[in-house]
Amino acid sequence: MDKVIGLISRFELFLKAKKGLRIILLSIILFNAFLYIRTEYKKIPEIQVRKDAAGFSPDKAYRFIYFYYYLDHFPLATLNSDLDYSKEGAKNEIKSRPDDLIMEYMHWSRLGESARILAYMPNALLKGSPANPSIKLFNTIIFVLGLIILYIGFWRIKKPLFGLLLLILINCTPFFIYEVYCRENIFGLMASSFFIILGLNLPFLFAKSITYFKSAIIAIISGVVVGFFSEFRNEISIVIACVLLMYMVSSNISWIPKIIYVFIVLFCFNATKTMIRHHFSLKFEQTMHLVGNHGGHIYNGPRLSGHNFWHPVFCGLGDFDTKYGYQWYDVIAYQYAIPILQKEYGMDINYSGGYITNDYYDDHRLYYKKPEELSNYEKVVKEKVLGDIKKDPIWYATIVFKRIVKTLTTTIPIPYVGWLLFPLVYFLFQRKKWSYLRLILVALPLSATSIIVHSGKGTTYNSLFVYFVLVIILIEVYNSYKNKIATHEKKYQNNKKRKL
Repeated sequence: MDKVIGLISRFELFLKAKKGLRIILLSIILFNAFLYIRTEYKKIPEIQVRKDAAGFSPDKAYRFIYFYYYLDHFPLATLNSDLDYSKEGAKNEIKSRPDDLIMEYMHWSRLGESARILAYMPNALLKGSPANPSIKLFNTIIFVLGLIILYIGFWRIKKPLFGLLLLILINCTPFFIYEVYCRENIFGLMASSFFIILGLNLPFLFAKSITYFKSAIIAIISGVVVGFFSEFRNEISIVIACVLLMYMVSSNISWIPKIIYVFIVLFCFNATKTMIRHHFSLKFEQTMHLVGNHGGHIYNGPRLSGHNFWHPVFCGLGDFDTKYGYQWYDVIAYQYAIPILQKEYGMDINYSGGYITNDYYDDHRLYYKKPEELSNYEKVVKEKVLGDIKKDPIWYATIVFKRIVKTLTTTIPIPYVGWLLFPLVYFLFQRKKWSYLRLILVALPLSATSIIVHSGKGTTYNSLFVYFVLVIILIEVYNSYKNKIATHEKKYQNNKKRKL
């Protein structure tokens, strides 16, 4: 065992050198390049996968990349499936088949989060064509970038062994391998965003002092990064809470700089989201004029800035029972709300019980109306949720408790590992290892979806605190044993001197 400790100590010295940094970074790139090239959907078992939501919905999204790639029009698609994949072909498609031009397919573009169309661009640019579009390259680039920045962050604070163990654990987890390399979806993007943010901001948690100007630049980048990716999937907005926690719990800056950094992050976060939404709103107006001028099918229904909040909360309350009629099934919420909208709000809604109404925004019946787009829909489901919680708070508290238990139990393939959080926190508190406690704390907001909304169908895999728990335990065991050996060696040398 002593030889093993000696080897690890020498390996630590290697990791701290710039040569070691370069080799580890190259290894990250090569290993993930191998996963990108060799991983196939059918060969990877679904050990960990999110099935709670459609997410990116590639079966709908692919229709919008054709005109966006060639002509920068969005949201614009065509009902024609026999396309000429060239810029001239796209122009001719508009001129020769205007009756096929559409601005919405099912309900993909109206839900907001329009920046997600950009996820197709790396693959399209690499191939020089949007044919057979894929977001696998985009997922890979952001994931690898996150791992690289994360490791560099730990290297900068002189904890390269911690960073390496964390990378190995993350990079070999079935959830990330499947969601990044085997699936056309963006459920790994929240973690990738967090890795980028954490790597940039680690000095706030570990360094004894920071450079204020440099830290302000990092705060700007952090706000922009989270704002940008939250327009791919609004759920990623929770990462901003992690950033704010990093600043608020930091022990190396006073309160005035903390408030300044918080303001910078929030401003850049909101400014980035606003700019992206404004950009795509302008594109929508331009596309609407284009489609109208050519006699295509204009979409004039509502457009959401992001997913509704109270609808998924309503459905999520069916986590563990159906006491008040909740189920993780959209139709249940629709069937509850629509009769109330008809009766109490006098709304004329044709609904036969499915995912969509029998009403349309256009005469050609291409753009159906979805229930959650109806005015006062969110208000109705919100009142139901809050009313039941107020009426039976113990029932709701029990659900939240069960969600926490599930989050602690099913985060990685090894069950119950999350429960190590409690003895570890006690251990770190007793030994006043505040930096590690802060590190665990800033990862906890990523569990928000599984605790606030729904804990089933893989949502608990968003949680990342367990990775830090495991690595901290390994590092503490290693350091404890190394210190014992050093103490034993020191005593041995002192006894030897006395004898002489």
